[in-house]
Amino acid sequence: MRAVRSAIVWAIILVLTVLFGLPGIFAALIPPRGDWFLRFARGWARSVLAVAGISVRVLHGDRIERGRSFVVVANHESFCDILVLLANLPMQVRFLAKRSVFRVPVLGWSIAAAGFVPVDREDRSRGAATVEAALRRLEGGRSLVIFPEETRTPTGDLLPFKRGAAHLALRSGLPILPVGLAGTYRVLPRGTLAISPGPVVMAVGDPIEVSGRSVRERDAVTRAVREEIESLRAEARQVVA
Repeated sequence: MRAVRSAIVWAIILVLTVLFGLPGIFAALIPPRGDWFLRFARGWARSVLAVAGISVRVLHGDRIERGRSFVVVANHESFCDILVLLANLPMQVRFLAKRSVFRVPVLGWSIAAAGFVPVDREDRSRGAATVEAALRRLEGGRSLVIFPEETRTPTGDLLPFKRGAAHLALRSGLPILPVGLAGTYRVLPRGTLAISPGPVVMAVGDPIEVSGRSVRERDAVTRAVREEIESLRAEARQVVA
């Protein structure tokens, strides 16, 4: 029954992706680039979560100061993390995403039009271009979402963090907004398409200010962010249990 349910849910997700994605492509082209697209993206994310039977509880949402831009940093347990963040972050956000996602029909076309930033993890020579593209997205009151583990955890445990998020925050001077996610690994773990309905918790941390600090401090900033997300994740796991 679980396999049948998952097949039905994925079929509905495919339909929702087309219904929201196609008009989203055109909406993304309306200046400022991608802002109108986010309305469709949020509608898509909330619809998919509802169809999958996934409920989301947000802890400390008041820590997100309206009108500010952030480098949002979150742990990565599942594909569902993207849906949860899209549906619940209230600001104009763009994501760093694997380049392969941009090749997916409709979904890839829409996020490319909206100004999401492709990351090529197999070709590190493109790293400088990725950083510059990401910095441009942070201009004009936008925020950027980064998963510093760079991949979904295969076990549910927190993986080592790369320094890219700290580097972008230090280069831009924008604060880091740490977010701990729990429950998404159980809902849709890596390596399976079987979706299990259930609760998910998103815990928001206090912004970590980096203005005035040097990029040479990115290792220390990365460690501080990981410790904060580990704490937030533990808090979220207590609630979701």
